[in-house]
Amino acid sequence: MMNKKARKNNGIKNSISKLFILRDSCIGTLVTQKDNPNIIWFEGAAILLEEGVDKLKSAQLKIDSGAQDASKDFNSNVKDTVSKLIVLKHSCKGDSSSEESAENIKWFEGAESIICEAIDQLQKALEETGEKTVFQAAAGSSESGKTAVPETVEESEENDAVEAAKQAAAG
Repeated sequence: MMNKKARKNNGIKNSISKLFILRDSCIGTLVTQKDNPNIIWFEGAAILLEEGVDKLKSAQLKIDSGAQDASKDFNSNVKDTVSKLIVLKHSCKGDSSSEESAENIKWFEGAESIICEAIDQLQKALEETGEKTVFQAAAGSSESGKTAVPETVEESEENDAVEAAKQAAAG
């Protein structure tokens, strides 16, 4: 049976890998689809994913160090990454009614799935440290079509961030 630290490390490493792949896919889209109507979304997503990867790498280094504040720093970095991923997940809809190609619509669906998997893995890593999961409702599948009621101040701030991002994208 794997110990808690090993499970947590595996979850973080797996999440980092998924976010690297997604980031590289965003960058590839920037290079190959310069006329894509969502090009700014891909630019922003690549930046958010890079920041998320950096935070997760830092979190892993902190927890591996065994320093006194390592668990607190780990939790802070993972929560920050989850926050960014939730915003990205909610913006990952694509525009199926406009000029968006079928290929890109599938890309958005796949990206949303990868982001949901990474959020789930990061939530489990937080649970391994005994941290209460504060993003559970927001991290749920978008298939339900329901908006969860925020359970914490942090989650409420996440919903505010999603709304601000939508308004900014709308003009």
